[in-house]
Amino acid sequence: MPRPSQPILSRELICRTALNLLDRTGRFTVPEVAQKLGVSVSSLYHHVAGRAQIVEGIRGLLAGRFAPIAGDTPWPEAVAAWARSYRDAFAAHPAAIPPLVAQTITDPVTLRQYGALAGVLARSGFGPDSIVLAITMLDNLCLGAALDVGAPSVIWDDNPAIDSPMQTALGRATLGADRAERGFELGLALTLRGLAELLADQPAEVG
Repeated sequence: MPRPSQPILSRELICRTALNLLDRTGRFTVPEVAQKLGVSVSSLYHHVAGRAQIVEGIRGLLAGRFAPIAGDTPWPEAVAAWARSYRDAFAAHPAAIPPLVAQTITDPVTLRQYGALAGVLARSGFGPDSIVLAITMLDNLCLGAALDVGAPSVIWDDNPAIDSPMQTALGRATLGADRAERGFELGLALTLRGLAELLADQPAEVG
């Protein structure tokens, strides 16, 4: 039996193709995805409802790369591993971040990832408000750090004509190519410290 001349169309293939377009061009449309796959736009709609669902599929592809969380993992270890894998997954596809943050998260894979993390925090004693705030803070840290990975090697111009503490620091700093990594790890360490302090205050919050 002859092999099909092109891959069998599926939701995953459509989403991977859209992600590839984002990586290469920074954008995608449904017609562009169809053209890339060599099919009609109407064929795509047998598998996805539209662009928003493709974006959610892309979210699921990236969330599938997050570190798994075992139920008995101490919360600091779980948060650290989850955050690093989150940052790495999105750093590999920074152009996907703008469309992803522009719509509500509905992808089941992603929601299960957040659910696993929330479960660890809840079992450790964090209250509902603290769980939502902690995950919001981690989102901000990881997405910002993911964008920073692809930033220029020189972020701020070291301009000696401008007299400011920042320019002085730039002129004296010894940070190299690992600035982004060290900045992320510092942010993560401060986040874990802040969450530990928040946890210590939980009885007053939930009592």
